[in-house]
Amino acid sequence: MKEITCNREPSSKEGGSSLFIKCQNQALVYLGIREHNRKELFTKLRTKGYEVDLIDSVLDSFIEDGSLSEERYVRSFVRSSNKRHPEGRLVMARRLAAKGADKEVCEAVLSEVYTEQYTRSLVCQARETVERKGKARTEEEIRFCLKKLGFSNKDISLND
Repeated sequence: MKEITCNREPSSKEGGSSLFIKCQNQALVYLGIREHNRKELFTKLRTKGYEVDLIDSVLDSFIEDGSLSEERYVRSFVRSSNKRHPEGRLVMARRLAAKGADKEVCEAVLSEVYTEQYTRSLVCQARETVERKGKARTEEEIRFCLKKLGFSNKDISLND
């Protein structure tokens, strides 16, 4: 991560600069744990009691210097989610929307990540999990479970 500089300071009467730095440092703590999108980080900082204008200023500076990236967040979210439990593009898009991720960024990243080969491997992993856990016994039940995980008929038939 790049070194952060305080190139923006709020114009509050007292302690504007120190509040900016405190807010910035708190945001860095969150970003040090994992990638966040703007909405998540905004919500967490707001919960800590920082003012909306101050948070916006800090987040704008992070976006400018590359410390906060919606694209990096989406990629990280997709990778880590699919490691734990594979999901199709449809469910992943819904989960990202629920997190407040930018729709255009999500569409671009998902189009790039969910290649035929990647989708095929996710379907295989999901099918193995469904079968191992005994959630489905027949092929029809397995397909139903895979559809609930966000895989289309086309995705499922790639593995037939």
